[in-house]
Parts: sequence; structure tokens; C-alpha cells
Amino acid sequence: MEEGLGCIVLIICLILLFFALKYWYVTVPLMAIITALYFSNKAKKKREAEFAIWQAEQDRLRAAEEARLQRYRTEEEARLQRYRTEQEGYLKEMVSLSKQSIDLFESMPQYLNNAERNLDQAEKDFNEGAFAPFWDSIETSANMLGRFNEGVRRINEHSSRYTELLGLFAGTHPRFPVALRSVSKLQVGTGTAQRMAVIVRNAQRNFQFATIYEQRKTNQILVSGFTNLAQALVQMTSRITSSIEELSNSVGFMTSTIEESARISHSRQEAILEATIQSREEFSEQATEQAQREERALEMLDNIQRGRRPSF
Repeated sequence: MEEGLGCIVLIICLILLFFALKYWYVTVPLMAIITALYFSNKAKKKREAEFAIWQAEQDRLRAAEEARLQRYRTEEEARLQRYRTEQEGYLKEMVSLSKQSIDLFESMPQYLNNAERNLDQAEKDFNEGAFAPFWDSIETSANMLGRFNEGVRRINEHSSRYTELLGLFAGTHPRFPVALRSVSKLQVGTGTAQRMAVIVRNAQRNFQFATIYEQRKTNQILVSGFTNLAQALVQMTSRITSSIEELSNSVGFMTSTIEESARISHSRQEAILEATIQSREEFSEQATEQAQREERALEMLDNIQRGRRPSF
């Protein structure tokens, strides 16, 4: 059976070969066309495979680039958010320092006024020979001047920190409420301290007043920076003078820093900041209010200076 089938196939092949040879002018071009189509199709499939590989690589590269850009956008947004948060923190601290400073500056006339009144009472007590009340008045006056000096020192600390923040903050900053002319007016406190020193020196020339002083000079006073009454009476004028000079230098340096900053554009991040922080109008209102408070305090300091009684 298999031999018969093989013979049939052989016969068919011989017949085809016969016709192929007989009609070679037809079969040869036909075979050429078939061969060309075969290799063309094979080349096409190869190109399609190569294109598919290239397309897959391009898709991979696009996906990788998109992922990189997405990571960059996420990281950039996180960086900007950290920047906004950081800048808002600087701003809040500057606003707080400004408020604390104007509060302290407003308290300066009150401390000096209380000190002057107690010095008036001390002069009266001296003239009446009231030994203990005299030193009570002096001690109270020293406490008031000590608080005045502490206030000046704290404003100086606020001013120094505010200057540091100016170098870190990129937006519109609030005005620091204590100007150089206001610092200069605080010299009124030096005058009060000098008046107290004159009154105390005069009392120490009196044996009875000096005896009471020796009993009370080690009394602790309720302000920082001084150990006892004797130290406060000896060092008060120099301490206040030194504190005011330091504050003047600090505010002067801040002023020059602000002027320098004004010449450098802060537009690098201000557009970002303006959407999240207080506006210029709010700062303007705050500055106006603080300026009014500053003027009232200056007027009170002027009144103290004009109304100070001469020491005996």
C-alpha cells in the first residue's frame, strides 16, 4: 500500500517536472516571483519584529521618563510646600517678635514713671527723716529701673533675631516697631538711674540713712541681672547705658540690612509666597498701629524727661 502511494507521488512529481521543463518560460518567472514574494514576506516580518522591539523600547523609555517627571513634580511640590511652611514659620516669628517688642517698648514709660514717683517719695522721705520709708522707695525705684533694663535687653534680643530672619525670609516682612530714634529716647532711663544714684549718694553721707542702708544693701531685688540692692544701686546706670547702646547697634545693623535687602529683588519666590502668607495691606495696617503705639510711648518718655524733678 505504501509502495503504491509512493509510486503515485513519484509519477506526479515526474509529470510536474516534465511540464516545468517543457514550459520553462512560464515556470521560471513564476518561481522567481514566488521566491521574491517569499523573501519579501520574510523581510517584512523581520522589519515588523524589529519595529515591535523598537516600539516597545520607546514605550519603556516614555514610561520611564514620565515616571521620572512625575517623581520630579512630586518632589518639587513637596519642596515648595516645605519652603512655604518654612517661610510662614519665619513670618509668624517676625510678627511675634514685632508684637513682643512694641509691648515691651510701651512698658518702658510705665517703669520709668513708677521709678520717678518713688524717687520723688524718697526725696520727701529724706527731708522728713523717714529712714526705712526712704530705702523702701529707693528699692522700689531700683526694681522699676531693673525691669526697664530687662525690657531693653529683651528688645535687643528680638532685634537681633529679627535681623537673622531678614536673611531667611523671602517675602514682604512686617516693620520692626522700635526705630533708632525710639532707642535714642530710651536714654531717659539713664537720666532716671543717674537721679537715683545722686539721691542715694546724698543719703549715704547721712550717718542714720547710711546705717539703715548697711542693714538692707544685701536685700535681693526682683529683677534679673542684679544680685542685691547694693549691686543694683552701683551698676544700674552703667547697665542701662550699655543695654541701650547694644540695642542701638542692633537696630542700626537691622536698618542697614533692610536697606541692603531692598536693593536685592525678592521676586525669586515672592509669587509663591503671596498666595499663602499675609498681604502687604495687612502689614501696612499692623505697621500703622505699631507706629501709633510707638509715638504714644515716645510722648510719655518726653513727659517723664520734662517733668523730672531736680535731685537735691
